[in-house]
Amino acid sequence: MRTLVFCLLVALALPAGAAAGTTQVSLIQDDLQLLQSGAAARERALDDIRVLGADGVRAVVLWRDVAPRKRPRGFDPADPPAYPARRWDPLDGLVRGLAARRLSLLLSPSLPMPSWASGCKRHKRVCKPDAAQYGRFLRALGARYSGTYRDENQGGGVLPRVERWSFSNEPNQPAWLRPQFARRDGRVYPFAAVRYRSMVLAGTAALRATGHGGDELLLGETGPIGRVTGPLATRPVAPRPFLRTLLCLDGRKGPAAAIRGCGTPRRLRVTGYAHHPYSRGGSQPPRTRGKKATEITIASIGRLEKLLDEAARKRRLPEDLPIHYTEYGFQTDPPDGLLGVSLARQAAYINESDWMAFRNARVRTVAQYKLADDRAIAGFQSGLRYWDFRAKPAYDAYRLPLWVRRRGETRLRVWGQVRPPAAGDLSRVELQNAPFGSSDFRTVATIDVRARNGTFVRTLPRREGRFRLRWGSVLSREASIAGR
Repeated sequence: MRTLVFCLLVALALPAGAAAGTTQVSLIQDDLQLLQSGAAARERALDDIRVLGADGVRAVVLWRDVAPRKRPRGFDPADPPAYPARRWDPLDGLVRGLAARRLSLLLSPSLPMPSWASGCKRHKRVCKPDAAQYGRFLRALGARYSGTYRDENQGGGVLPRVERWSFSNEPNQPAWLRPQFARRDGRVYPFAAVRYRSMVLAGTAALRATGHGGDELLLGETGPIGRVTGPLATRPVAPRPFLRTLLCLDGRKGPAAAIRGCGTPRRLRVTGYAHHPYSRGGSQPPRTRGKKATEITIASIGRLEKLLDEAARKRRLPEDLPIHYTEYGFQTDPPDGLLGVSLARQAAYINESDWMAFRNARVRTVAQYKLADDRAIAGFQSGLRYWDFRAKPAYDAYRLPLWVRRRGETRLRVWGQVRPPAAGDLSRVELQNAPFGSSDFRTVATIDVRARNGTFVRTLPRREGRFRLRWGSVLSREASIAGR
């Protein structure tokens, strides 16, 4: 790599973990655009995701959307043709569209479920899922997306293979799984963690049985916060107690262990842990660690690492399990005047978060949620675009991330990424600077980017003013460095 900076020699200075950071993959999730709004919206979104330079997509496929509402006589949940053919269409279209664009898919089969798979009389879509039935649904998915399955409804063509999977979505939140807590023999415990463990065991067995044993299988998909008040059934379990129960980290003897299903703990055969490291409300700076030690945000990811390592020592998980940020973003004002941050802060927070992830050798995936805002203000307003597809400043900030910080008294650390190029392509990016009060940006470094995912780090002599990156016609956001 060559760098020309102010006619002075500039040293390459990678932070700890940078080698791993160069292999991180970027995902975008927007189930509304990709699965729920028809083929035209899906194709437009996929084209946009390719332009943005993401490596792929995370999609949450809802069990209830594929399964029949009432279980027919003789229905076999493990047999793909047993499902209504038209209910496969949105997911089939997404899988084919991604394969055509050479984009990857992380598929998260999740609740809500068909009511016949629930063990409850109320809230049947998310209450007490039958783990065995969930496993059969995973068998159907695994068979259909094995890379050998011929879809007779599409002229007998072979459907593309899916090789990245995770199990459900935010099982420690009551919108996705109930009850969260339960009381048994006078003891309150995280029921959701116990039931989720059963779902994962059934899901991993189903995928291994359908030829996906060598695939990427992610545990977790946990939300970052919980509560300690409110009704037990709907009180979210914070990630720390959820994981301690899920992984049987609090002992194997006594009544409490038996209630948690930890008398004979089983090793979970997964390849990584997926987490959603939001700050509270998706509106606080990335460096916010969370109000309680039970919370796990992007700034306190060390708490998750310690739990995973403790589980590995107790042989509940493989050692050095990679971490994947599979859902993450910041809501904006406009349009959300209650929780949103400014458009400029959203762009800066996305770049800062990518830098934080890059520095952590254990983090293998970074995700953006969403591509476009929900139309309803009550939904998520964390898109790179407004609901009408007008781009926010975060759109180009995502394509061309930039983070600049002082390093000591005389130097600057500059991190950036050129997302759009294909793997292995050489990209040349210009680092530009303008003094405060001036609009005259001048190139102060020309960087040949060779990393697999377009990332680079440079340490430069100290200079004040505003910085930006230029890659062809694309400009990054502006980052400012002022004197002390």
